[in-house]
Amino acid sequence: MKKLIDRHRDIQYTLTNIEPDLWSWSFEINGKIKHGTTRARLGLLARRRVCTLIDRELKGAERGRPNKPD
Repeated sequence: MKKLIDRHRDIQYTLTNIEPDLWSWSFEINGKIKHGTTRARLGLLARRRVCTLIDRELKGAERGRPNKPD
């Protein structure tokens, strides 16, 4: 089992190869833990998919934040 712990946009994520072509991932943003699985033949592709998910979550968190008055 191959396990990778890395950072993307200052968010730490874990990526674990649980069986051939199946990867488990998890990360935490604003106290909410997100986790799931993805199918990818290569570890680099699985990494890219997790980074895309992190970007999507950060964009959603930014959109939900109220604007600060000037």
